[in-house]
Amino acid sequence: MRKELKYGFALLLAILVVPVCSQAQGQPTDKTITVFGQSIQYWDVGSGPVVVLLHGLGEPKEDWRAVTETLAQTYRVLVPDQIGFGRSDKPLIDYSIQTYVDFLNEFLRQMKVEKASLVGESLGGWIAGLYAAEISSGEHLIPVEKLVLVDAAGLKQDKPIPDLNPSSLAGMRAVLEAVYYDTSWLSEDVLRKIFTDKLAAKDGYTVRSILSNPGLGAERLDGRLANVKVPTLVVWGKQDKLLPISSGERYAAGITGAKLVSFDKCGHVPAVEKTAEFLAAVTAFLGGGAGH
Repeated sequence: MRKELKYGFALLLAILVVPVCSQAQGQPTDKTITVFGQSIQYWDVGSGPVVVLLHGLGEPKEDWRAVTETLAQTYRVLVPDQIGFGRSDKPLIDYSIQTYVDFLNEFLRQMKVEKASLVGESLGGWIAGLYAAEISSGEHLIPVEKLVLVDAAGLKQDKPIPDLNPSSLAGMRAVLEAVYYDTSWLSEDVLRKIFTDKLAAKDGYTVRSILSNPGLGAERLDGRLANVKVPTLVVWGKQDKLLPISSGERYAAGITGAKLVSFDKCGHVPAVEKTAEFLAAVTAFLGGGAGH
């Protein structure tokens, strides 16, 4: 197994996997806050400029465990289980990207955050990107200092993506093989564990609601990238089979001044497969924040 994967099998887009090899490393204490009447669980660790880590579709906040401790040495790191996922409430609503933008802003407002940098992975990148794009016309939004888009969804794709709500072992394997560059660790026992955890997550309704939302197309960022006015870093795995590197190039080209950093032999989850390189790129970009 690759060294970077010792922190667990974090899944982007469709799978909840509780990391199985990082328990000895410990993890932050779960905290709870009520947002729009819904219980939201989150981590709040470290001190300094605020950095918010936004997980992908079907993931919990534990997806960020591999990088949270290191980032918390320099920043105050907020990591929520976004509404409908993880240990947060899962109301039966028609989820949209705007739903998540509104919940993020209200979460930050209640946490009394005055400004923050956003790091979003896949769906989390879409949410962070839309949030940043709306800043210019939405005075009610908490200001964003810097933006990091990690294999971000949100742009129109030419090719269909796999079924991201697998209901069988074969379907789960197909998604895992699409998410990771290296799947040498994917034994039958591990697959069964991941599928078990996916079923226990009870987020299938949320995933299906997002993917089937007829308004999703209107929330794409293709025509809104010029509205993103904050310093932006685009991070991508060169072998991402779900959202190809061309999407990262489009993000970097469409956002003024954005920089693209890509990793070879890396799929859809750079924070897991290339943890050290990911941390180096992100911390260099964040640079301690405006207060440092």
